[in-house]
Amino acid sequence: MRVSFASTARPGRENEDFVIASSGVAVVLDGAGIPDGLPTGCRHGVPWFVRQLGTDLHRRASEQRASLTDCLAEAIRHVAQLHAATCDLHDPMTPTATVAAVRMREDALEWLALSDSTIVIDAEDGLHTVSDQRVADVTTRQREAMQAELAGQSDTERRRRLAYAQREVMNSIDGYWVAAHDPKAAEEALTGTMSLTGIRAVALLTDGAARPVDDFREMTWREAMHQLETDGPQSLIDRTRAMENGDPEAKRWPRGKRHDDATAVLLRIESE
Repeated sequence: MRVSFASTARPGRENEDFVIASSGVAVVLDGAGIPDGLPTGCRHGVPWFVRQLGTDLHRRASEQRASLTDCLAEAIRHVAQLHAATCDLHDPMTPTATVAAVRMREDALEWLALSDSTIVIDAEDGLHTVSDQRVADVTTRQREAMQAELAGQSDTERRRRLAYAQREVMNSIDGYWVAAHDPKAAEEALTGTMSLTGIRAVALLTDGAARPVDDFREMTWREAMHQLETDGPQSLIDRTRAMENGDPEAKRWPRGKRHDDATAVLLRIESE
């Protein structure tokens, strides 16, 4: 397996995405950005959280025979223990992350997706895409329900109110699921296994890199995979940034943030 990746922070901010990969395991996390000025209950911050969780998940997936679900649950438990004594993990703004992970084992490809990071598998029988879009569904419903309430508010206040509303339904049956401090969230991840035979490439993307397909509807997944395989991960992120810069007021493509952290990973599966 050959791995290439690119990760770019949104302008003026620290990158809250995280990538770690080896010859048989790749993990991508997208930390949940917190609106400026809001307390988080955690003195470490989102970048620390995604580094700790991503590194521990990768180690467990590489060293253990346990399922990716169990590896993620144990990684969440471990990281929670690392800062439970110093941080309020029940604060609604405690750090969280989406997770996308794949593992090659013998003749199989195993995958896991928790929340809206996307896994795309390019196989002989077509493209297979995996992403849990419940968080987008929740956010859309809340924006519509709160439209009158948010009218006339500053951008900062709108983001604050939407952030708290979104966190109220985090990791609940009627809401969406992400990695935070409760290992039970791992059970809600989408998982599966495919034969490696016929798989040419696999991509893992945070939602910031998937915008041309998911949010802007200006590319298909086939076109995105072609760009990744032909020009590399940075080219897809560059295309995303160009589209965002061409719509600075978010009028053509309405979105909560003008820019987002963007990470794209490409795994080329080499045949024997």
